[in-house]
Amino acid sequence: MTEKFLDENYKLLLVVPIAVLLFSVGVLLNSYNQDGEMFLRSIELKGGTSITINTNNRLDIDMIELSLKEKFTPIKVREVRSLGSYGTIIETSSEADSEQILLELSKIGIDTTDNSIEFIGPSLGATFWIQAQLAIILALIFMGIIVFVIFRTFVPSLAVIMSALFDIVATLAFMQVFGIELSLAGLAAILMLIGYSVDTDIMLTTRLLKESDEKTLNAKMRRALKTGLTMTITSIGAMSALFLSSISPVLSQIAMVLLIGLVLDIMNTWLMNSVILKWYCEKRGLV
Repeated sequence: MTEKFLDENYKLLLVVPIAVLLFSVGVLLNSYNQDGEMFLRSIELKGGTSITINTNNRLDIDMIELSLKEKFTPIKVREVRSLGSYGTIIETSSEADSEQILLELSKIGIDTTDNSIEFIGPSLGATFWIQAQLAIILALIFMGIIVFVIFRTFVPSLAVIMSALFDIVATLAFMQVFGIELSLAGLAAILMLIGYSVDTDIMLTTRLLKESDEKTLNAKMRRALKTGLTMTITSIGAMSALFLSSISPVLSQIAMVLLIGLVLDIMNTWLMNSVILKWYCEKRGLV
């Protein structure tokens, strides 16, 4: 049954990544219609004031946000954890008075002694955002050049690039679903994700196009699947441990974004790229 499906109906597997891609584009367009932005950006990429308060006990972030919204807008409160302590991050506009916010927190009984304030002007945030977009575009361009140089065939090279693009788009969309802002740490994770994606895709393409043993195409795909899933699941395990340890907010965000991207990469590599490559090999008589 499985062998017959792989030989005759395997193209139906493309329905899954295409559906996820359409869903992802819909999420990003809906976000743009509602907020004027396709995805949430942290103050590092748009400017603003961030106040971090470290405490030994967990604070009620809903109560804090409700209290501050009466006097300060916009305001966003979220919690981060590290080993042995809790952190509460309050984000607001660059025009807000951080000292007044700390004073208001003291009035509702919160110890603000251990605090840090980060201010990024709107122009600096805009500069960071332009540089972030440029970094992703350049990474994709150089990745595409290297892939074309390695394989020197259009369809397999395009399949590798498409898989990386799908990973990025879908990851950004699911970040919106889970309420994860794109920050400099998230950008680093996106760039790392390009490397992870290309790694498994190049391994798969090399197995199918450049190995000259007498194994069938399906046998080569199974070997590639076993190797690729081992690589990706190992990375998922490492990122899960990093996320659960909550060593630092920056590392936790990198781990979370990579976890989303790696799970999506499994789908894009083995339900899209592998299907395109098998289709290409059949058309070229490379079975």
